[in-house]
Amino acid sequence: MRTTGRLRLEPIGPEHAHDVWLLYQDPAVVRWVDGPWSPEQAEAFAAGWRRRWEQDSVGKWMAYLHDGTLVGRGGLSRMPADARSTTQIQRLVDPCWHADRLEIGWALRSEFHGQGYASEIGREGLVFARDVLAARGVVAFTERHNVNSRGVMERIGMTYTGEIRWRGLVEGQAEQQDAAPFAVYVTQLTGS
Repeated sequence: MRTTGRLRLEPIGPEHAHDVWLLYQDPAVVRWVDGPWSPEQAEAFAAGWRRRWEQDSVGKWMAYLHDGTLVGRGGLSRMPADARSTTQIQRLVDPCWHADRLEIGWALRSEFHGQGYASEIGREGLVFARDVLAARGVVAFTERHNVNSRGVMERIGMTYTGEIRWRGLVEGQAEQQDAAPFAVYVTQLTGS
């Protein structure tokens, strides 16, 4: 578990399935994924992150206020070496990223947007990558038109490096597409 000034960050596991389900009912989150999730999808997601924490020593956190109020989720993941998105990102970023293949992201409940919580999660993820994992670089990516997430990436010191094509939303369309444009950001970490 990690703490920040306002948040408690808990590694996602099966015990978080209900909170994952709640998060993926929120319109601000559902907008960027395929529909609201069922309880079974939330359970599978939570169990999958426990396995990833055990296998990769890194994963996403559930984010709570210190009083226990659910804010959202965020943190790091290790991208699969042979995934199409990983291969595309490798063409855009410095080779130092390739060893760890770390990606950072976040999703917040509507009521917590615009208050700096995503930046707080993002900064803590970068600290974890540098200080705990000794990583040299981290990427983030989102649909090109997701200006809120892109703004968070810039606020936490990440730099735009180009675009990839991946499954997601194309601006002006309601359904996800297989080749949506995603903006990729990177940060080089020092002290590792």
